[in-house]
Parts: sequence; structure tokens; C-alpha cells
Amino acid sequence: MGKTEDYGLGEFTFPRGWFMVADAEEVKERPVSVRFFAQDLVIYRGKSGRVVMLDAYCPHMGTHIGRNDSSYVIHDGQIEGDSIRCPYHAWRFGPDGKCNHIPYYDGAIPKAAAIRSWQVVERMGCIWA
Repeated sequence: MGKTEDYGLGEFTFPRGWFMVADAEEVKERPVSVRFFAQDLVIYRGKSGRVVMLDAYCPHMGTHIGRNDSSYVIHDGQIEGDSIRCPYHAWRFGPDGKCNHIPYYDGAIPKAAAIRSWQVVERMGCIWA
């Protein structure tokens, strides 16, 4: 596959545009682990029906958010509203990737407690990023 630099389009490793990352029927309220753009990612459908795609690793301890379905700290499922909880220490991340709740901490949540959120759309039965 040609890279964008081969065509004089800049330094990007991947071509720019929309890429199909999942079949919409596969994305439910349980996280789906995928790998695109040389990144491990997690796709899930929030309670509102919104599809969210985030980088897969929690900034706290590096746990993959989408690969553990047997958590001792999450009892009612990982998806809360449109947010997702890390199965290791239950940090909750919103669709924007920012940590919005730490169950054992009452202070201000640091800005560094965030993961990258990817722009996605659902069209024609597919999830595009």
C-alpha cells in the first residue's frame, strides 16, 4: 500500500479519510476491541445509542479497557450512560475520553487522566472513523 508521502501528501503514515472500523450490528453495550491505525482501540454503544471509540489503554495503570469482562470492582457492567469503566480500578471515561469519575477519590481529576477519543459516525450499517 502506498503511503501518503509517496504521493506528496505529507508525513502521515495512513491515507486520510473515513475508514470502516466495525459492523454496526456488532457494536453493542459490551466493548469491542479492535486495532486500526497502529492503535489498540475500544468501540462500544452507550446507553443513549451513541457509538464511542476510545484508545484502549487506561492512563492509570495501562489496563486494556476492552479485554477483561471479569472485573472485581465493576458489578453492573462497564457501560454507564455513554461512559465506560476500566475493569482494573473502575475509573470511568466519558465519550470525550476524559476521566469523569474515580470511585475512591474525591479531589479534582487531573487533566492527564484521559484517553484519546476518536470521531466516529454510524452510516449504512457500518461504523466509520
